[in-house]
Amino acid sequence: MRSRLLDDANRKQLQAFVKHWLRQAGRTPADLGQALGLSSASLPTLLNELVRTNAKLGPSGLVERLCLIDERWQCPEDFDPDPDVLGDQLDLLLETIQGEPM
Repeated sequence: MRSRLLDDANRKQLQAFVKHWLRQAGRTPADLGQALGLSSASLPTLLNELVRTNAKLGPSGLVERLCLIDERWQCPEDFDPDPDVLGDQLDLLLETIQGEPM
């Protein structure tokens, strides 16, 4: 779905997800800001960028962007996303963001 705006509840859910994901990945907001190409690593700036991605590319585009960042963090030397693994990650991440089973 393109041009989907996030309401306050979904934005809060996205914020909670990002915080949890960064903790689990052993990363910081600065790492995410750098991966997103942002000059600021403040949480509001990061969320605004992710909300823009969602509005432009839809939830699947947002999920794909986050999965690519995660995969790059896991294998920085030889980053070459495996389409099968990426597809599975996209499904799981989308399910988490939407908060409902697929």
